[in-house]
Amino acid sequence: MLIRFAISCKARSYGEVVQIAMRRTTRVLSEICIIVNNAGVLIVYLIIMGDVMSGSVRHIGVFDKWLGHVFWDHRKLLVLAPLCVLDRIDSSSMTSATSVALAVVFVVVCFAVAFIKLIEGKIEAPRMSPDFTFPD
Repeated sequence: MLIRFAISCKARSYGEVVQIAMRRTTRVLSEICIIVNNAGVLIVYLIIMGDVMSGSVRHIGVFDKWLGHVFWDHRKLLVLAPLCVLDRIDSSSMTSATSVALAVVFVVVCFAVAFIKLIEGKIEAPRMSPDFTFPD
């Protein structure tokens, strides 16, 4: 429906579609919501990457396990420094593709480990419906 409306009104962006459909104030509001959403996702992404790669107080990160505790495993240096040196946003296309590929690999590995543990009997089968029984 969105694509059909965009084609019929000849809009080139989501903001233009919103403006044509609901006025300029709504376009500004929708763009603010998109910016807040993207900023939130970026913060979550940075926290997750920092915890996994550099570690936290509760666990050792990947770099600590592989290379030992050195200057490069600090969260700010690890995650933000490479992104700050890019000249254009196009330069991050390979980084984005790699992160999506690694996310898919992570899901596949987690599924495989859970499946193997399920077959070995080390974990119980997941429930497919809620348990309404009450303990005695």
